[in-house]
Amino acid sequence: MDRPVSRRLGITGKLLIWCLVLVAIFYATTTVLFLRIQSLVAVSSAIVNVNYDIDKSAQRMIQQLLSMEENRKRFEILQKDTYMESFLADLQDFGKTLTSVLERHPDYREPWKELTQEYTIVLSRSGNPETSALPDKTITRWLDILSDTRQSNQEEMEARLNDLAMKSQAAERLGFIGLVASITIGVLGSVFIAYRLNRSLSEIRRGIRELGRGEPAKPVLVNSKDELGDLAQAFNNMTGRLQEEERMRQDFIAMLSHEIRTPLTSIRESVDLVTDGVFGEVNEKQRHFLDISRQEALRLTSLLERLMKVSSMESQRLRLVTAPLDASALARGAVERLQSTALAKNIALKTELPEQFVFVEADQEHISQVLANLLGNAVKFSPPDSVVRLSVTPEPTGDSVIFCVVDEGPGIPLEEQPRIFLRYYREPSVRGSVAGLGLGLSIAKGIVEAHGGAMWINSAPGCGSSFCFSLPKPQAMV
Repeated sequence: MDRPVSRRLGITGKLLIWCLVLVAIFYATTTVLFLRIQSLVAVSSAIVNVNYDIDKSAQRMIQQLLSMEENRKRFEILQKDTYMESFLADLQDFGKTLTSVLERHPDYREPWKELTQEYTIVLSRSGNPETSALPDKTITRWLDILSDTRQSNQEEMEARLNDLAMKSQAAERLGFIGLVASITIGVLGSVFIAYRLNRSLSEIRRGIRELGRGEPAKPVLVNSKDELGDLAQAFNNMTGRLQEEERMRQDFIAMLSHEIRTPLTSIRESVDLVTDGVFGEVNEKQRHFLDISRQEALRLTSLLERLMKVSSMESQRLRLVTAPLDASALARGAVERLQSTALAKNIALKTELPEQFVFVEADQEHISQVLANLLGNAVKFSPPDSVVRLSVTPEPTGDSVIFCVVDEGPGIPLEEQPRIFLRYYREPSVRGSVAGLGLGLSIAKGIVEAHGGAMWINSAPGCGSSFCFSLPKPQAMV
């Protein structure tokens, strides 16, 4: 039973925590800005409700005092009661303004104590206008008190305005820094989370792609302890089982090939002895069936050799004895081997070879098998009276030689092409009509890749197929 991966925190939990972190950063920045704005509002309120009000009231009271002084002097000169009445009216207005200001701003009772006391004394006098008139020195003193108050208030208001400007700039900087920090942290954190998630997904995708291409199953890295980590671990468990099953299959094929090969050889030799008449005269009918038995024994031997070849390549035991070989000679030899098979279907085999000698670094036996396999498939799937071409093209600026086998067969659908090099795979349209196990292309591709080359296909339904592979040139000739 598979042991479950110990999980610390799932993807949903990580994303939830990150969202909470972003929300916390947003609210922290907003709270600090709100507190700064409250401080700005308090300073602005003090300027408007205190300093501006005091300045305006003091200015009004000064104007009232100046009006009182002007009416008093006119009364003294002209002795008209209207001037005294105006004087008394200004005095009452002054008193109302004074009382109103002290009610709104009790803090000024102490600075204006002298002004308040003297005004109270004036109000307690008799109604005689001459006794109610204030002397010049009293008005002058009151004007000095109000002027001093107004000047100190203006200085205080200027200081508060400067403080307001500084706090506004500080709030602006803090807001900008908070915004930049929030965006930076948000982007970096999101990129980090996306990187962690994508790293795990990339490993899983890589493993799935390799399995889809028919490559040996390999474990992937477990980069996290969340749901993706569980998925990666489950994939590794699956690849482990696939590897074990693959080893068991290889061992079974090797054992089966070895166990069948010896009795099959004995059967083939016995059939040859009977056919040669060692045990008596053989008539034509017996010879016919003996030939069939011999052909079937040879076919089984060829099948066992292919299975052994696949097993050798899967276990990386393919032995190559490479040497510089003439590429044109390899092509001509392969065509000669398949000439009789092609003539049986009235198919023409043609070669397109370079005029000069071109050499490749290859194992002659194995590359001949690759060419024979590709030519055999081309002949098998081509219609009668068609042409199969084998071309050899050296890369002008490269260090390899390209072999291509082109037929005029039915072609292979694009969606099937990535799978045709897989072991035991056969294209669905030919599974019931053409004999084979689907090993030839897999073996050929493995041999070419063991030489350091590559194999590919160009095909389309109804347009034939072109199977090509590359082989390296000898190092001394590159």
